Amino acid sequence: MGRRVFSGIMLVLLVLLPILSSSSPVSASIAKWTFMVYLDADNNLDPAGVDDISEMQAVGSTSDVNIVVLFDRWYKMCGFNGSAILYIHEGWNETVWGGWSEEFELNMGDPETLKWFVQFAMTEYPAERYALVLWDHGHGWPGVCDDWTDKDHLEIDEVKMALAGLPRMNLLGFDACLMSMVEVAYSMQGTANVMVSSEEWEPWDGWPYDVILANLVKHPEWNERELGTEIVDDYIESYKQGEFAYRPWGGVYSVLVTMAAINLTSLPMLVSGIDLLAKELIANFDEYQSAITTAKDSADRYWFGLYYQGPYVDLYHFISILGRVEKKLTEMTKPILNTWSDVVIATKTYSRVHQNALGLTIYFPRHEWLFYNPKEYSKISFSTDTAWDDLLATYFLYTAPPQRPRGLSASTFLT
Repeated sequence: MGRRVFSGIMLVLLVLLPILSSSSPVSASIAKWTFMVYLDADNNLDPAGVDDISEMQAVGSTSDVNIVVLFDRWYKMCGFNGSAILYIHEGWNETVWGGWSEEFELNMGDPETLKWFVQFAMTEYPAERYALVLWDHGHGWPGVCDDWTDKDHLEIDEVKMALAGLPRMNLLGFDACLMSMVEVAYSMQGTANVMVSSEEWEPWDGWPYDVILANLVKHPEWNERELGTEIVDDYIESYKQGEFAYRPWGGVYSVLVTMAAINLTSLPMLVSGIDLLAKELIANFDEYQSAITTAKDSADRYWFGLYYQGPYVDLYHFISILGRVEKKLTEMTKPILNTWSDVVIATKTYSRVHQNALGLTIYFPRHEWLFYNPKEYSKISFSTDTAWDDLLATYFLYTAPPQRPRGLSASTFLT
């Protein structure tokens, strides 16, 4: 995540900029958009955070678009601690709260921190529309935003809790790996109209903020669907310059990128269909076991770096295979697929691997001994409100697990 061109210059600027109090906001007029970034770089992504601030500064706020960032840094990487709210100007940033000392250190894994930042930004920089981007490591349904100093992270339902009661976001983005899941989207209902996120992991460079914000500044009249589609396009295009990308610490990796814009207001019908399908599969498990296994093993799986062993499968691909393999299920799979055009506003991929990245994944580990964590999964809203976790429990109870490879232990996966 984060472009690397200006990182050295920006590191100096972020240390030397004066600390201003929150009593002197930059903007009191109502803009078209306030673009908020919850930039949790309190971990090994600290340099990427500096790079992305540089990208934002390449554009800067205007009378129509406010760019506001809560930036938390990792002392082991940058040499100091602290957090600051930055109002981004073209070529520089203004510190409107906080600073680079221990007294301003925030726990970005605390939902109260997220709630406070959003309230601050909405109060000080009012706008007709609001976008909020959660920036950091992402894990899918287990959560996002790892704060290594405080040894904490935001569970997905904690994000929902933080945003509950606040004005609904027009757009909620995850500049983080693996967050475009039906489980995540389900929890985000009511907090935003559109969610933008990736099924796959994200490369170090993350979102191209210079391009995205330049387009938003040029078109401040955009609504959230238009902005969401633009983010999908700009993100994918930014990685088409080469098949491989470089890690700052050395080495190259193959670029596998996906991005999707999800209409959260159309999600209930999709989730209802998944729930009914799961109940049917459980009730007649012996009849459908083989079809479930075929669909699970054939569907696009994420994340690729673990040799296709990751715990998430593309939901559309899984459902479509299930209906093709077991014709009796088509009356239940077809309504789910028919909702797709209403739910997925835009989805793109740039990858020789994922030809079926169609917008949303769902949790279905390949093996019981790898990444299956029923205790934690059962706690999330999607599990309590649907029968999907019961289907997983049934599947792993009645299918004989393969031989566990030497050196691999049973699963918990998270940070």
